[in-house]
Amino acid sequence: MRIFSLDLARPVYSEGVIREVRPQRMTVWIDPEKYPWNVENGRLVFTGENFRRAMHLWLEMDAKTRAPAWGTEDLYFCTETQKVGLHPAIKAAAGDLVQITLKGGEHFFAGSRAGNRLVFRHHPRTAPAVYAADSKDICCENIRVHHAAGMGFLAERCENVTLKRFDVTPSPGTGRCFSAAADAAHFVNCGGKVALEGCRFENQMDDGLNVHGFYAVVRGRPGARRLLLDWGHPMQRGVQLAREGDVLALMQANVLRPAWQGRVRSVAEDKAGRMVVELETPPPLPEEGRWVAENLTLSPEVTVKRCVFRGNRARGMLLTCRSALVEDCLFEVPGAAVYLEGEAEYWYESGATRELVFKNNRFVNCSYIPAWGAAPIVACPKAAHSGGWFFHRRIALEGNSFFCFDERILQLRQTGEICMTDNRYRATRAYPPRKGTRYDVADCGCLREFHAFRTQEKDESTSAGKTQARASRA
Repeated sequence: MRIFSLDLARPVYSEGVIREVRPQRMTVWIDPEKYPWNVENGRLVFTGENFRRAMHLWLEMDAKTRAPAWGTEDLYFCTETQKVGLHPAIKAAAGDLVQITLKGGEHFFAGSRAGNRLVFRHHPRTAPAVYAADSKDICCENIRVHHAAGMGFLAERCENVTLKRFDVTPSPGTGRCFSAAADAAHFVNCGGKVALEGCRFENQMDDGLNVHGFYAVVRGRPGARRLLLDWGHPMQRGVQLAREGDVLALMQANVLRPAWQGRVRSVAEDKAGRMVVELETPPPLPEEGRWVAENLTLSPEVTVKRCVFRGNRARGMLLTCRSALVEDCLFEVPGAAVYLEGEAEYWYESGATRELVFKNNRFVNCSYIPAWGAAPIVACPKAAHSGGWFFHRRIALEGNSFFCFDERILQLRQTGEICMTDNRYRATRAYPPRKGTRYDVADCGCLREFHAFRTQEKDESTSAGKTQARASRA
C-alpha cells in the first residue's frame, strides 16, 4: 500500500478551549459546528454521523507546544458505566460555553491554564486506520493517517512488516491537537522482521509504537497434552496465541521465567470460545499459583530509523520483542521515550528482550508527566527477581543526546547488562525539575560505562527553547 491519506471530517473525539479555570470551576468554549454538543442530564454529550456519546475523559494540551500540558494528565469523569473519576456539575452557557464545576475535595489539575485546549474523549476505540492480520511481507509507504477511531496501524500475527514514511499527524488546516485515537503503530504476536523508517508519529492519543506478544492465562488441563487458555485482558480476546509448530512456554505469572516449553500440535476452541492447545509432549502439572503461557516463536526483530515521536499522550515506544535497533530518531514526548515492561497483571503484554540498541537518537525534555514514565528510558517488568536470571538481557546506549530539565535518564529493573558509550547530556530549563537520579538502577546485572555521558555544564536559562527547537528541526 502506498501514497494515500486517511481522515474523518467529524472525528470521534472533540476539542474545546479553556476560557477560565479555577481550582473547582472551568469554563470551556466548544465550536458547535466542528464538534456538535449539548448538555443532557448533567452530561456533556457529543454527536456525530453515527454516534451520540457522553464525555468520560479529557486530556489538556498546551496552547504553545500543542502537546500534553505540564502539570496535568488524563482526567476521568464518572458516567453510568465508568465508576472512577470526578463528579462534575455541567451546564451550558451563552456563547457556546460550557461550565464545569466540582465540589468537595475534587479539583482540576494545578497545571491547567486558560488558553489551553481540551481533547474530549467520548468514543470507544473501534476501528484502526490500517489493519493487517495473518499476513506476511507487508509494506506501507508514503501514507498519512490524520485520524482514526483507533490505532493508526494495527498488525496481528503478521510476519515481515515495513512502514516507510507512514505518518500519523493532525489533519492540516483543521486546527486539531490530536491525530489517531490510540497508538500510532501497534504489533501483536508478530514474527520475522518489523521495520519503521522515516515515520512521524505526532499527537495521537496513546503511544507511538507498541510491539509485544501476550500472556494467556492457564485455566485448566483437559487432557495430558492439552491446556485450556484464556485471555488476560478483554481487548486481546480473539487474538490467537499460537499455531501449529510454534513453541509455547509456561511460567508463573509473578515470575515470568519460563519453567517449561514445548511445541504446539494444534489449536481449537471450547464452547466458551477459549483456546484449547494440544502440545507434542505432555506439560508438567502446574504447581500452585497463577500460571500463564507465552508464544516464544512470535517475537520479531525490530528496526526503527529516522522516526519522530512527538506531542502525543503517554510514551514514545514500548518494546517487548526479541531484539531492536533504534537509530537516528527524535523523541519529544511527555512520558518515557522508551518503555520496556512485560507483565501478567493487567495488559498481559509479553516479550523478554535479548538485546536493545539505541544509537544516535535525541531525547528532548521527556518524562515531564511522570505518570507515563519516571525517566526518558524505563525498563520495569513486573517479574520477581530470580537469582542470576534477568527478564531483559542487554540494553545498549551509544552516541545518544539527552536534553533534560533534570537529572533523570534511566530507570531500570531486571536487566542483565547495561552498556553506555559516548552519550551526551545537556541541561535545559523547559520544565521545573523533579527529584531523581541519573541512574535509577536496581535488581540488574552488569553496568558498563565507556565515556557514558559527556555533560555540557552550561546555563541555558535563555537558550533552552532554542536548543529544543534546533533538536526538533534537525
